[in-house]
This record gives sequence, C-alpha cells and structure tokens, in this order.
Amino acid sequence: MKKTLILSAVLTLFFYQNSFNCFATELPEQQGFITTFVEKTKEVDPNMASVTFTKENTAKSVQTASAENKAAIAKMNEELTKLKNSGKKFEINTGSYSVRPNYSYKNDKKNLIDYTVVNSVTVKTADIDLLGKIIDIALTAGADRVSGLNFTYESSDNNNACKDLIWLATHETREIAKVAANAANHEIKRLRFMSTSCVQDGSNPTIMRNFAMKSSANKDAAQNIETSVTPHKIKIRASINAEYYVK
Repeated sequence: MKKTLILSAVLTLFFYQNSFNCFATELPEQQGFITTFVEKTKEVDPNMASVTFTKENTAKSVQTASAENKAAIAKMNEELTKLKNSGKKFEINTGSYSVRPNYSYKNDKKNLIDYTVVNSVTVKTADIDLLGKIIDIALTAGADRVSGLNFTYESSDNNNACKDLIWLATHETREIAKVAANAANHEIKRLRFMSTSCVQDGSNPTIMRNFAMKSSANKDAAQNIETSVTPHKIKIRASINAEYYVK
C-alpha cells in the first residue's frame, strides 16, 4: 500500500513538473505591467493635390453622345497637355467612364428617350499653386463639373512627419511608464506590447471663382483672374499604445 502511494506521488510530481516547465518556455513570467497611450499631432502644409473634371453629353443615340463626349474630353486633354508641356509638372489620368440610357414612364410603359455619356479626367500635382490655372483651363475647355478636390501630405526620406511623431510618442510612453512605476515603488523592466498608428486629417479647401468677372465684357481682364484655391493645414496624428512590465 505504501509503495503504491509513493509511486503515485512521484508520477504526480513528474507530470506536474513537466507541465509547468512546458508552459514556462512559452509564457513570460507572471508579473505586473503598465499600459500607456500617447498621441502626438502636427499640422503640415499639403504637398500633393488631385482634382477631377467631368464632362457629360446626352444625345438620342449612344454613338452621338459618345462621339460628342470623346471630342470634349480630347479638347480638355489637349489644353491641359499644353500647360504640361510648358514645363508644369502634373499627371493626367482617366477618372471614370459610363453610359446610361434615359427612360420615360407613361401608362406603365418604359420608353427610351436618349443616352448620357459621362467621362472624367483626374489631375494630380505637387504644385499646389498651379491648381487654379488647371481648373480654369479645364472649365474653359468644356468641363461640366469640378469634384474630388483633395489635398494630402506625402512623406519623403527628408520630410516624414509620421516617423518624427512616432519617435516622440514612443519616447513619451516610456517616460510615463517610468513615472507611474516609480509612484508605485516599482520600476519598468521591459516592453510587453506596442502598437503604432499614424493618420492624417483631410484638408477642406476654400475655392473662389469670380464668375461675374469671367462673364464680363472685359475678356482680357477676365482671363488674367485665376480661380483661387486655398488649402487648409493637414493634421498628422501619430499614436502609440505600449505596455511595460514592472518589477
């Protein structure tokens, strides 16, 4: 009976020790930790802009609507390309293209009226001051609508607001953890977890186009007045969520 009890105790200890050692190799030693969160922000000037110009044509036949739209878009691209070839730097791309039939409904019957072709051109440039001239050229060339005016901040090796803010935020999380640990008569040991993010708030531009002057009899004076586009600052937000072990 005693041998049986001793053997049982040994086996229990053996399995217990192996189970404990197995978990010890995969999980860190149980200890307290401090969670910190820091957000750093910085306002920057946008260094990239894009704008979309749309041309819409409606005709009885899809061929006519498509041909008219094609000619209008070609004229717009031609005028924009002239500006580009003068030394101005920007990209011109097709934004979207669609064809839709238009119907009327009478006495529960659907009757085809005509077709509408919608085509758009998107311009992207790092020359923010050039936007007003680009808008004027596109509208003069026949664009029906201006939309999708968007300003962004693009990082580079020499100008990276996200990296700078993340570095500052990371340093501050550690300092905050130190202060909290010292207040509780502890000290931070090592990093347990960290996540980072960096986003930018959009810029809502102010656009002013002097339509009254554009339509005035003084054409020469009107041509010298460009559409004014004033981008607002873009706010960069970098945040760090970090956890530190304490001892």
